Amino acid sequence: MPHITLEYSGNLRNLDESWVLLQVNKALLGLGIFMDADIKTRIHRLNSFRIGVAAEETGDHAFVAATVELLSGREFSVKEHLGQVVLKALERCCREEDGPLTQISVHVRELQSELYFKSVSKRR
Repeated sequence: MPHITLEYSGNLRNLDESWVLLQVNKALLGLGIFMDADIKTRIHRLNSFRIGVAAEETGDHAFVAATVELLSGREFSVKEHLGQVVLKALERCCREEDGPLTQISVHVRELQSELYFKSVSKRR
């Protein structure tokens, strides 16, 4: 833990997915509260999306939405700081100079520890 899922609108054409994932992981590792191998990120480009109701606005507006999932038990201040760190990392690497107006959001969610199940297999 944590698990981070990023979704972004397909009109962000110059987004380097691998680099964005690395920047988010580095930012989280820099907090000093997670082990390297516990930080798991994934990213999804959404080719079908709508922002607002005006059809002509679709090309002028974009979004990046992050969901950060953590096991329960962390202090509110830690979760708040973590959300701010992820937001700053995304701001640095997801804005396009001549691109669309981009909204970036981060939602920190808590998972019930007793309902999270994990298995780790050993290399053969």
